[in-house]
Amino acid sequence: MHIIAIVNQKGGCGKTTTAINLAASLGHKGHRTLLVDADPQGHASLGLGGRRQDEPGLYEIFALDFPLAETIIPRISQGLDIIPATISLAAVEYLLANMPERERQLSTYLHSVDSIYDYVVIDCPPALGLLSINAIRAAQRVIVPVDMSLFAIDGIERLSETVDLVATKYDLNIELNILPTLVDRRTRLGRKLLLGIWERYQNKVLPVMIHHTVRLKESVCAGQSIVDFAPNSPAASDFHDLADELIMRSHTAPDTTQANISWLLSHVESTDNKPANIVSLHKEHLATENSNAQKVVLSFQNHQQRDIRIAGEFNEWIADKDVQTVTENDIIHKVFYVEPGDYQYRLIVDGKWRNDPTNPRQALSALGIHNSLLHVTGNGTLNQSIGNH
Repeated sequence: MHIIAIVNQKGGCGKTTTAINLAASLGHKGHRTLLVDADPQGHASLGLGGRRQDEPGLYEIFALDFPLAETIIPRISQGLDIIPATISLAAVEYLLANMPERERQLSTYLHSVDSIYDYVVIDCPPALGLLSINAIRAAQRVIVPVDMSLFAIDGIERLSETVDLVATKYDLNIELNILPTLVDRRTRLGRKLLLGIWERYQNKVLPVMIHHTVRLKESVCAGQSIVDFAPNSPAASDFHDLADELIMRSHTAPDTTQANISWLLSHVESTDNKPANIVSLHKEHLATENSNAQKVVLSFQNHQQRDIRIAGEFNEWIADKDVQTVTENDIIHKVFYVEPGDYQYRLIVDGKWRNDPTNPRQALSALGIHNSLLHVTGNGTLNQSIGNH
């Protein structure tokens, strides 16, 4: 039985939406799945048909030693059962504080249904209290839904530390995965934050994203998962992709570094047709129409056997967008046109993001990351970096 905890102390990041629709998708794929609503707000229960105020749930299990199997509401969706939650669950934090093995209670109870379910998905409360610690302690995998905001990204570090502490204390192997949610690739900020998340956490980021769409809110209002409410929608496809990825990871340990960067770069391309303020080498004649565009060459020695790309503010952080690569005499030249100004950028060398070690100029990004800084003057001079590294 694979146990997945959906955790984020920040509200509004799509945590409950992820729990509901991941569990439903696993059920639709033929895996017996149990959704555990561990949030006193009971939103997972609400999103799948209504509040269960009169039904026994996690509170009765913890407080009254109620048999877990008798709290399960069966067949709320294809292949999916649920253990509901009510506001009384908020009092469980105080009960757990005085219990022996207080961080292991949920794990112990879930063992009683180990032979019944293939997957258990736990929707945790938006706080790192004892309920969330119980869920992390029980899980083999923790998924952190992260919406495209600086506040959400800032909270990942504390949550990652908490998961590491639990894993170390109990000698567990808990895999932490970051899931981008509420993604709108039409905006430059959305693409920049998406790249920033991958840049900082790399192989912890799942090669799946949940796009921002009103259909998910409509499905909640209808009391259904998106895979039941709109099975052919892009949102349903997103969650089927997430389920497929986790099913695969449950059986194998993927080599994610190169795969993730290829996936990421293919998903952050601009979706509009507006021209960029950059002119590529094969359209060099356009530069003459814009007297401000300056030719920039970044050059690197001894890298002819490596895959080098460049991404920055000048090309919407899309690797090698509007950049020409020229190789001569064992030197790789990256050539592009940009208006005068300062631009943050990074290199992607064999799929790994890094600063340009030959450029001493750096700037601190909004995500707290130091990027290389490209200074382009208006007199036609080149900012040339010739590396021997």
